[in-house]
Amino acid sequence: MTPSTTEIPLWEHPVLRAAAGETLRPGGFAITDRAAALIGLVPGWRVLDVGSGLGVTVDRLRARFGVESWGVELSGSQIARGDARHVIQARGDVLPFADGTFDAVFCECVLSLFENPRQGLAEFHRVIRPQGVVVLADLYAEGRIESSGNSCGERAVSLATTRTQIEACGFSVRLVEDHTDQLKNLAAKLVFAGDHRAGGCGCGLGYYLMIAQKEGEPHGG
Repeated sequence: MTPSTTEIPLWEHPVLRAAAGETLRPGGFAITDRAAALIGLVPGWRVLDVGSGLGVTVDRLRARFGVESWGVELSGSQIARGDARHVIQARGDVLPFADGTFDAVFCECVLSLFENPRQGLAEFHRVIRPQGVVVLADLYAEGRIESSGNSCGERAVSLATTRTQIEACGFSVRLVEDHTDQLKNLAAKLVFAGDHRAGGCGCGLGYYLMIAQKEGEPHGG
């Protein structure tokens, strides 16, 4: 049986692609590019995009910053719709890479969908080299104690909760910025496109950019 459009997760729904573009998230490449500049991304770095969707951020990082970027995406249908040249089908919390493989991990608008975000952060920590960085961008909901539901809005937690989780995994938070304006812009576009689930995007939720650095001495060579 073919699922109805209302049963399709928002991140795979055509209306999100129409409203947000191929990045499928608030802020699009603007937040990605800002994060790349803030962490001093340079050519030759090995970068992983977790939850890479259509693979456009992987391509963006390669083309604009000259890095060796790769993506992991759980959804086979998302990989099939996009550019799969540098994308591997895998879970974000069970990464098929050796310890210390990457200089940086990007995870934009995906962590809130993990069954166990702390497990995912621990996996990011494992594959990042000492003093490498993780870039998180996602929804937050102040005052919410437990997540529920299946959408990123329903599963959003407070910024303090995310900060506690990432620090418990061995990262030091270097920067937190609020980009809720980008979430509101996307919510408005979805409402005008007729998606009823967009109402939750702009009600009591915010959107953040967080950059954290893995503790430890850098490896040689």
